[in-house]
Amino acid sequence: MRKLHLYIAVFLMAIMLTGCIVNPYKSGMEALESGQYEEAAEQFKEAVKKEQNKADSYRGLGIALWETKDYEGAKEALGNALEEGSKKTGTVYNLLGSCELQAGNMKEAIAYFEEGLKADGNDDELTKAMRFNCIFAYEKLGDMETAKNLLSEYVKDYPEDEEAAKEAEFLETR
Repeated sequence: MRKLHLYIAVFLMAIMLTGCIVNPYKSGMEALESGQYEEAAEQFKEAVKKEQNKADSYRGLGIALWETKDYEGAKEALGNALEEGSKKTGTVYNLLGSCELQAGNMKEAIAYFEEGLKADGNDDELTKAMRFNCIFAYEKLGDMETAKNLLSEYVKDYPEDEEAAKEAEFLETR
């Protein structure tokens, strides 16, 4: 009878433990997908502490922090993601470049955008965004000649982009 009680206790403990164990990485992904960025950031931080999917957790943290406008934190998290072996995607480099834009670091932003443009698997919208961000960064650096050249190529590839057409007109006056 004692053994039966022991088996039942062990069985119940196992059920309770498996039911109560929360995977912070999975919870972070769910929060991120539902737009709960602060919650996602907390869950990803916990996943990093527990070393669960560390590279992906850092990447998720970076995205969540970007969405909450914590650009410095996002840059750090995304850098950690790359150090931990996260895939070097155009999306990651675009976010890093955008963080640098927000910080006013145009040369660093350009380097990230250029690296992102070399990455495999970029869709047209991402490529378009990184190219336009590069143009903007060159403008902010005061390198109008490079900005004009890049914009000219951009407008050829995206003639329907009205914002780019207006920007081209503006740069012609510089």
